[in-house]
Amino acid sequence: MSAETENRPHSPEAAPSQAIGAKPEPARALSAASTTSQGSSTDANSRDSLGSELSSRMSNSSRMSTMSMQSISGRSSSRTRRRGFMRPQGTDFAASAKSRESVMSLGSIAHLQYYFARTGLLDGKGGQLARKKQPRATLDLAVLEGTAPMTVHTPTTAGFDVDPSFVSMGSSPDLSGQGFITDNVMESPTGLGEMDDFSDDFEEDPDILPPTVSTYNHRQKVVPKPPTVAELKAELETTLQDALKVLKEAKARKAGSFHAPSDAPQYANMPAENTQSWYELQGMNILDFVTLAIRAAKNYYTAHELPDRLDSIKSEKQIRTDLLGVMEVLKQMATRNFKDGMKDEEIDTMVAWIESVFDILKKEAAIEATEQAERQSWSWMTGDWEGRELERERQFLISMDPDDEPLPEWTPASSAAEQPTPFLEAMQNGLRLVRLHNAAVKKSRRRFGAIPTFHVDTQKPYRSADNLRYWAKAAELRFECHISIDALGIVYNNGPQVWLDFEAAILRWCAHVREEITNDRKKAFSLLDEFTFR
Repeated sequence: MSAETENRPHSPEAAPSQAIGAKPEPARALSAASTTSQGSSTDANSRDSLGSELSSRMSNSSRMSTMSMQSISGRSSSRTRRRGFMRPQGTDFAASAKSRESVMSLGSIAHLQYYFARTGLLDGKGGQLARKKQPRATLDLAVLEGTAPMTVHTPTTAGFDVDPSFVSMGSSPDLSGQGFITDNVMESPTGLGEMDDFSDDFEEDPDILPPTVSTYNHRQKVVPKPPTVAELKAELETTLQDALKVLKEAKARKAGSFHAPSDAPQYANMPAENTQSWYELQGMNILDFVTLAIRAAKNYYTAHELPDRLDSIKSEKQIRTDLLGVMEVLKQMATRNFKDGMKDEEIDTMVAWIESVFDILKKEAAIEATEQAERQSWSWMTGDWEGRELERERQFLISMDPDDEPLPEWTPASSAAEQPTPFLEAMQNGLRLVRLHNAAVKKSRRRFGAIPTFHVDTQKPYRSADNLRYWAKAAELRFECHISIDALGIVYNNGPQVWLDFEAAILRWCAHVREEITNDRKKAFSLLDEFTFR
């Protein structure tokens, strides 16, 4: 370069020259923005070069799109995998899934796969349809050293580096000359990677229901009916008899007075009698039978409908003490590994417990027979009482509390009478009504809602009024019989209307209680007949 050229002033609009020792400019720069800005000059040559470059890019983009479509069509025709759904062959749920009702109620696996494939709910969620993790944008540091063209690595769904401006414009320059077109370029133009290996064209499967049809099958879990008290009692008697039989046999063998029946089975591997193996076998046999008897007794005690009846025979504390004593004996036998056989005191303890349980059942049966005979004597439960309703209710009240003093005749109250009838006068202080309520609760099979505290000394008027209020509230809570009375008006005799309302309340209470007790008896008879039939 001459000195004249070096001293010539430079125009600010002139393009800068290359540095000394610079390498030739690559065919593709960082972006098209710099070329476009240089092409914005008013120079005609610059505009012509810009137009030719744009037309070249458009032709390259169309050629690249054509190559991409050819690659996709060739790959889709060569691969037979379908997107998301392939007809399973004998697929079934795993063993762990078969034990779960929520899984087995969903239907078949084939329908589930068909449903998710047709609806596309699992696209990109996992497996073959999972989308690849997109890398972050990085700068190629090789351009700083001058060994590679300056390129910004932009995260794309296709897995190759392209200019973001071209991606957004839907076009791309011809990169084949620079070595940018690889297999990854044509791998996934839709940005789904391996998901393009499947086709979106589904064919209707006539053997599978459409995805809009639900195959969910709600399975009602069958809960077995709990055993009745009669069934528990029969099981208890059977287990007690079996346990008593093996205990008596063990005691007879120990005393040497046992004679085996002629039809007793003979086992080849039976150990010799009075050996340690024999004692262990005998002890385990007794342990099984007595344990079953204890379990049956526990179920009977806890599931009994009338625990107060059992408590009247033997207290709960004593019953529990006897059970724990037998269990302690069994524990000691097993701890010493049934060495030298069973002891006499151990056999006596278990036999005494079995006999005590039989005694409880016997006394309970006697109580039930007495109650049944009493129910048979209730005349108000049968017969035609039309026109004699007051007499029927009087007989009902007498049967509820027969130990109390007899009730006067029940004559209807009159609106003109200033004084109560003898029957209503006997109920005026409320004490007789409270006792009748408690007696009716005791006769019922649902023994709850009794009146715990009340006034026995009714010389004070407020005490009689309290008893009447207790009776009315207890009738509402226990028998769902709503009674409205004027307690103080009854105590102070405030006119005929008070007695008319009081008599109507007693009649309503008698009807509710009588109906419940009658239904309890019918239900008890039906359960007894059902158990006998079984």
